[in-house]
Amino acid sequence: MKTLVILSHPNLEESIANKTIVEQLETNVDNLEIRHIEKLYPDFKIDVEAEQTALHEADIIIFQHPFYWYSTPAALKQWIDDVLAFGFAFGTNGDKLKGKHFMQSITVGGPKESYAPLGYNHFTVEQFLKPMEQTVYLTGMIYHGFIHTHRNAYIEGTYNSRREVVNTAKGQAERLIAFIEQQRQGDIPKIEAFIAKWFAAFDDLDENTFFTQYLAKDIKMNMPDHEPIENHDGFYSWYNGVQETFERPTKHDVENLKIVLDDKDNHYRVNFDVQVDAVLKSDGSKKTINAHEEWLLEWDTISQRPRIKNYRVRTMGS
Repeated sequence: MKTLVILSHPNLEESIANKTIVEQLETNVDNLEIRHIEKLYPDFKIDVEAEQTALHEADIIIFQHPFYWYSTPAALKQWIDDVLAFGFAFGTNGDKLKGKHFMQSITVGGPKESYAPLGYNHFTVEQFLKPMEQTVYLTGMIYHGFIHTHRNAYIEGTYNSRREVVNTAKGQAERLIAFIEQQRQGDIPKIEAFIAKWFAAFDDLDENTFFTQYLAKDIKMNMPDHEPIENHDGFYSWYNGVQETFERPTKHDVENLKIVLDDKDNHYRVNFDVQVDAVLKSDGSKKTINAHEEWLLEWDTISQRPRIKNYRVRTMGS
């Protein structure tokens, strides 16, 4: 997964916090692109096509900037106005950012206690950032909130020490890197949990509607000793046969699970071995089946639900 950092700082070389965060990202994150707006466009004339291309190619998008007058630096506001255009980021056909992961990373100069009803800023940082949150929602990106730290301003002999600001910024960078790694791991932990839930339902021979909610309408399935299955009606027919054949409950043990991100559209290839222990209704005898399963699964980033598109089972040794 590619990470794009939209960096906005009018004087990065004089910065301590933002410069430190950027250096940490460059050192510790691969497949990373950092676009420093003020450096690219000192005249504020944004190359919209170039910026939209960068966004289109990214999976994770981060806005990195200092907190200026309760908002973003001017260049980032100009960038938002120009780049997140109708037909690209919102409106008719404006779905180009849908499903991408968004995080805002900001450095705040004032102390934490000042961002409270009784503090001199009166409102929380979260309240000040609501317009950005709504902007992200409108584009269809997945809003992961914001990462921030306080007391990032340094005034020699008056406010903080350089070492304090550097250490604070490094801590913020660590959290940002952890976020990136978590997204790169993707939905794999959720898929693992779903597979356990799927086979728990199979153990109980649950109602077939439990399963079809996770199957694509044009699902293609290949089962041992059965003709190819297509669509939900085909699944109903096969599953009714399973319910008529086996006593409840059955037992599924999954081993050697491997989940690999297949492409940028949140498709995963899932492979594993499974042992099925069941009792036949016909004569009460026990039956053990060892099989290998291969799935093609799409994880819907909006609904946060899986959708199985292809399901292939072969008995071991076949």
